[in-house]
Amino acid sequence: MKKLKRVELDGESVYFKKGLLGWHVVYPSKIDGKINWKNLIAGGNYWRLLIVALFVLLVLGCIWEFTTTLNIANECLNKTMVINITGLI
Repeated sequence: MKKLKRVELDGESVYFKKGLLGWHVVYPSKIDGKINWKNLIAGGNYWRLLIVALFVLLVLGCIWEFTTTLNIANECLNKTMVINITGLI
């Protein structure tokens, strides 16, 4: 834990790190040699984890929808090409 400052407030430890724009609260994944699972998984805030998960699901849904639409368009184009080549149109 380099450059981290530990402050005790109301019996809880708060960690600060000095960055380019000043001091920021950080959520270390290891505190005193023990793994803090909440900070490791959620970065200290479950609401932020939920928002990131929803954003990732939204992006994956857009990608899936786009590839499905491309596959449908490709099938339609292939069917019209076969009809044009055989001279039915």
